[in-house]
Amino acid sequence: MHIIYRGFFLVICFGIAIECQGGGGGGGSFSGGVIALSIVGGIIGLGLLIFGVNYGINYWKGRPSQTNVVFIKNHTTENCNPEKSDMSMFKSGHWKSQYFQYGKWHGPCRFSLTFDTNSMTVKGTGSDNIGKFTINGIYSPETSRLGLSKKYQLGTGNKTENLGHTVTIQLTWNDTNNQFEGKWYVQTNKYHGDDKFQLKFDGQHLSTNLNSDDKSLGFTISGGIDKPVLNHFTSIIISHIYENTLADGVEQL
Repeated sequence: MHIIYRGFFLVICFGIAIECQGGGGGGGSFSGGVIALSIVGGIIGLGLLIFGVNYGINYWKGRPSQTNVVFIKNHTTENCNPEKSDMSMFKSGHWKSQYFQYGKWHGPCRFSLTFDTNSMTVKGTGSDNIGKFTINGIYSPETSRLGLSKKYQLGTGNKTENLGHTVTIQLTWNDTNNQFEGKWYVQTNKYHGDDKFQLKFDGQHLSTNLNSDDKSLGFTISGGIDKPVLNHFTSIIISHIYENTLADGVEQL
């Protein structure tokens, strides 16, 4: 771009030099042509400048300034305490989210998240007004930050909006509102955008509420999203019914 601008500048300077040396005769028409060429070149340069600015805006719109890995490590004095890690906000269970797009809030949408305290990763599944999705992410107790990648399953939900795309979500815990807050980012061939996103805890999984060894109900359960009985089988099942209990007399069980 700098080369183009310098070229235009040289053409203009050359045109001025010809005008000064003309002294009448045919030089005037030649210099007039150079000036006209300079004007055309200036218009083209302005067009290229506008195109470049517009391209830059579209390139960065919907693209986070940093990856999720970098985001969760960055900190401010407000949300980082390196001497004390707080895990209390990272709870496996049901969460509800809402996002701002097209001038209004969408949601809330309820889905499941499971946090792995060993690998500091999070996984989840759910569906919203766009379609079914899976979630993979990372988090940091030191910065109270959460970075998620939300991948939509193509062919589900809204066929116009669901392109099988991935939404990047970067959130920071807000103690006052007792929820994660931040932004979502989307870049597809048809749409570039980003805006506000909120995520709030909405209750534990059933399998974490009922201990599998609890006999008070006359039966025990197994399974769930965080403790599947078999791979990819996350349903909750009754694993044992005890004799001479209330559950033992229920034929449906």
